[in-house]
Amino acid sequence: MHSKDTPLLVAQNDDVVCIKVKGRATVKTSVPLKAIIEERRARGIIHYILILDECLVMDSTFLGVLANQAFELVEDGDPKGSIQLLNPNERLQGLLDNLGVLELFHVVHQNISSNQEPYKAEGESLYSGSKTEMTKISLNAHRALIALNPANEDKFKDVTRFLEDELNRQENSSPANTEAQ
Repeated sequence: MHSKDTPLLVAQNDDVVCIKVKGRATVKTSVPLKAIIEERRARGIIHYILILDECLVMDSTFLGVLANQAFELVEDGDPKGSIQLLNPNERLQGLLDNLGVLELFHVVHQNISSNQEPYKAEGESLYSGSKTEMTKISLNAHRALIALNPANEDKFKDVTRFLEDELNRQENSSPANTEAQ
């Protein structure tokens, strides 16, 4: 994934990571989001701000990855970490609410000056995923949305079934299996 392909920009100040999401947040954007947060969490960083004033829409995979990361930060009922959503539009906030995961986030609306923040695209090539990895992330994201709110099962049962079948197909069409045919 080249920097022009990713709408994620990152800035870090001490123990807070700011991630600016531009354009459409999709399954392809989920791979770097998950990697950025998991890498920082491994280093003990537990506070994140997603700046969403330029984010048009999030697909269900991105929402699922984001919700799962937020849940993992507070899973024991201990507010040890947080993900703050800065300036989500009404549509994004409505999607999170409709999926029953809005309460996992701190939503803040305020004016910000993006010229003063030192954002940079970082290591996108490290975060690009294969088709199989993106399928796994998408499947796990949808499973997380169902686990976090069982009412989502009806919304995503066909998607999860499709992703399970697709993952099985991808894993069974490895080069070794292809050569045997």
